[in-house]
Amino acid sequence: MCAPAGYRRDLRPPAPGPAPLSPQPIPNKPTAEATQASAEEQPVVYAEAIRENNIGMALMERHEFTRAVASFERACILNPTSDAGCLNIGIALFNMGRYDAAAPMLKKSAEHDPQNPRPWFNLGLLERETGELDQARADFAKAAALDPNDPGTQYFLGDLAEQSQQYEEAAAYFQNAINLDPASLAAEYGLSQAEEHMGDVDGAKAHHARYLELTASKLASHIQFVYGRQGKYSLAQEMEVPPRRAAAAIPVHFVDVTPISGLPQRAGGPPGRERGRSRTLPPNRLESKPTLGQFLGSGACIFDYDGDGRPDIFLVNADGKGQAALYRNVGQGRFVDVTKAAKLQFRGEGTGCAVGDYDNDGHPDLAVGSTNGIVLFHNQGDGTLADVTDTAGVRTQGLVLGLTFLDYDGGGKLDLYVTRFREFSLNHADQPFQFPDGLEPAGNVLWHNQGDGTFRDVTEEMGARGSGESIGVLGTDINNDGATDLVVTGWQKFPALLINSRGGAFRLLNPWAISMPGPAAGAVAFDFAHDGWMDLAFTHWAPPGMSVWRNVGGKSFQRVALLGPGWMRGWGIAPIDYDNDGWTDLVAVGETFSGEGRIVLFRNEGSAGFRDVTHETGLDKIVLYRPRSVIAFDYDGDGATDLLVTENDGPPVLLRNVGGNKNHWLALGLSGEADNRMGALARVELSAAAERQLLEVSGGSGYLGQGPAAVSAGLGMEGGADVVRIVWPSGAVQDELEMAAGKHVIREASAP
Repeated sequence: MCAPAGYRRDLRPPAPGPAPLSPQPIPNKPTAEATQASAEEQPVVYAEAIRENNIGMALMERHEFTRAVASFERACILNPTSDAGCLNIGIALFNMGRYDAAAPMLKKSAEHDPQNPRPWFNLGLLERETGELDQARADFAKAAALDPNDPGTQYFLGDLAEQSQQYEEAAAYFQNAINLDPASLAAEYGLSQAEEHMGDVDGAKAHHARYLELTASKLASHIQFVYGRQGKYSLAQEMEVPPRRAAAAIPVHFVDVTPISGLPQRAGGPPGRERGRSRTLPPNRLESKPTLGQFLGSGACIFDYDGDGRPDIFLVNADGKGQAALYRNVGQGRFVDVTKAAKLQFRGEGTGCAVGDYDNDGHPDLAVGSTNGIVLFHNQGDGTLADVTDTAGVRTQGLVLGLTFLDYDGGGKLDLYVTRFREFSLNHADQPFQFPDGLEPAGNVLWHNQGDGTFRDVTEEMGARGSGESIGVLGTDINNDGATDLVVTGWQKFPALLINSRGGAFRLLNPWAISMPGPAAGAVAFDFAHDGWMDLAFTHWAPPGMSVWRNVGGKSFQRVALLGPGWMRGWGIAPIDYDNDGWTDLVAVGETFSGEGRIVLFRNEGSAGFRDVTHETGLDKIVLYRPRSVIAFDYDGDGATDLLVTENDGPPVLLRNVGGNKNHWLALGLSGEADNRMGALARVELSAAAERQLLEVSGGSGYLGQGPAAVSAGLGMEGGADVVRIVWPSGAVQDELEMAAGKHVIREASAP
């Protein structure tokens, strides 16, 4: 595939001719002293090796094994301290059916790194294919000893035992695989067969029924003897990248452009927004005893409602009087109120919103929460939105706060989840408050998309009600199993993590090693450590106002050291790569004990941690009145990510990023075919030289709002991405190679 115009890879060596029919001799690995490059040379040399290995891995997923071998050979030679490229040559040759050539490569890798399960696993696969069953069992056993928690290894040990008619042993291995992966189709089928041979008729029937149930589920997949379908250790291995610091920050400044944006203004003109300037506080209807819903709202959603390629803004409360409004982006940094033209009629005390194309017609729809349930608007495709709440069957009562669209069952249609809180009056809204004792939690609601324009309440059967008063909801894949989990914030001590069991009810996970600062309000998921796991960040209704948590293998979370802002309450939060350096940063809004609204920006500096850059970006000069949501999006299309902040009982604040586009960037819009049309909750893995990023298409996050469907990634000085790997919600994997910086739309490839 030729690189697009403008995409340069100056350091890449010239591509050789066609891959040889037999692997080239790989030189013996020299000692560390012999390979120690200077500090200036080492990053360049190894970055190219990592680049080649990443491209080879993508080619493997595309089943272009001959080209993959060529990339892996270059990776092996360019980085003599790593065995990944050499091992991957053996894996590629095995998948080409060239067993005689693959075997010595895999054996050499096993000798080089005997503590790595991958070469033993692939030797086991090869030997199974060539009929060397005893040797295959021995090598799979070595892999299992190194990683007893891998379900794929347990399955193949069971399969080999069953082939040898050792049914009790096979049943034990299959059960191990099921315990490790409850959605293992192959293990359920194997166990049913083993039990049938053992005479356990009831057990065989039960496991066969479970096999059929999983088969009907779109989130479970069978073991298939093709690349990518034989367990994680059958896949090519990534080349390890040592922890490193982010590059030095480039100058970036945020400017308040609200007065010239066309967005709503305060009566009498905008007050001064720079700290230290005289200003008059706006009238506050909350000086009386407000309800909780009045105090907590409101949010905003960013979506291209008319399909012109520019992000528009929906404000749940645009004027401080409870009036929702839709503002169309007309280009050149300007917005126009099209609420009436769009026939958008919403009355009531609005709180939050979410966007999702629930009927897959190519036009994003809108759900709005309020103090009295939700309203679902269908995008008619002609610039108007119609209230379809009743016909869709999503009418509910009570104070709805968080909303998100997600495809929890991998069916290709977006379902809807909302969080609810009991309403009550606040005596002192400007002070910390307590939730009244003795009230029954309102309970959250999960609606399953029936595919005919209607939804069915599946809350109880899916175990999704929750156990306390809930504020926000975030869909993300916590444990990297390909299914969307739920993170629910609320009044309870810890956020609730509802893990998707892929075919059954959600199960509650409590992964928190230490206490939270206080009730969590806003939540976002982002891979700040570049380790391939989605980490979490929260705002809290208690000092210091926010916290960051590192995902440890999908099983626990460790709190990250962060010099918090020390707020009385935190509200909105959003991931943002404000300087496009490839490391996702964090922005949040909150309020101090003196009642001042603040915004804080933490720069992600890689292994050096997070650093407060609020002052150097000019955000400390921004005055906010009761801030609530903060959303990161590029409203003017210049590649620098801007900010929108909503205010309780007031109009929003639009902040333009000046300077962030000096680094390269990539904006990706996804278009599903078999999957949901918006690609909501798809995962995007991006590699550019030594940098790898993991991003998700959010279905609603932060606090009471949602950012754009497009995924934005900084590239630093790289002119493009070497590999963009999309894992669609159904589990389908798609790799795109050599994508130049700028804007792209990726359409879901047809299944082979």
